[in-house]
Amino acid sequence: MSRTLTGNLSEIFASEQGEGSYCGDRHLFVRFAGCNIRCAYCDTPESLIRVSSCRVDYPCGERDAIDNPFAAVDLTAIVDRFLHEDSSIKMVSLTGGEPMVQAAFIAHWLAEAKPSVDVMLETAATTTRGLDELLPYLSVVSADVKLPSNSGELPFWDVHDEFLSLCAEVAGLDLYVKMPVDDATSDDDVRRGARMVADRVPDARLYMQPITDPSDGRWRLGSARMGALLAVASTECANTAFRPQVHKLLGVR
Repeated sequence: MSRTLTGNLSEIFASEQGEGSYCGDRHLFVRFAGCNIRCAYCDTPESLIRVSSCRVDYPCGERDAIDNPFAAVDLTAIVDRFLHEDSSIKMVSLTGGEPMVQAAFIAHWLAEAKPSVDVMLETAATTTRGLDELLPYLSVVSADVKLPSNSGELPFWDVHDEFLSLCAEVAGLDLYVKMPVDDATSDDDVRRGARMVADRVPDARLYMQPITDPSDGRWRLGSARMGALLAVASTECANTAFRPQVHKLLGVR
């Protein structure tokens, strides 16, 4: 792999994980800039495109803006500083944007100097390019299932299926799946997505996640509809649970 690979990042900070199986754990978030899709409910629109500099908020309170692109050695130095300053960090979360757009750089970086804590990939699972090179360095994958009835995007059923199937081949990998839902979400989409999770990764937990309105922070569905969609999903995937974006409720990043 070429050592000239560089990455483009949006922000790096430590906070409590607000989604999925590790909700409440202290994570170091490495947010990559640039995304291959444009979901109607995106809550990090500032990370959709590549940017000129990355905001870094160190645990000690110091803030920095570092020019893009990043070399692997520079990212390693920043991550090491975070882990040194904040011993409560349990995991490095690679998020975005869409980190899979920069999978080659991430695999190069992790091959050079994998962090001393576990690494999680948070992804929309809408591309598998570079996934085989990246998976050996990951402990956890948080994969979304993007439903066409609420995302504003074309269906990704085939690529979701391929993504989950590739993850299922990795022994010891902890995988969970998030399914964003709102009042516009169709029962058929939920049923199909839940069946795919049950078929491809039967040991994975599926989280039904209410979509939060970026303008006012409210959920875009009522409790009755949430219960109905949860029931639909549970008929296909028994290991299904409701879990909102807790960091939104707490008012943290």
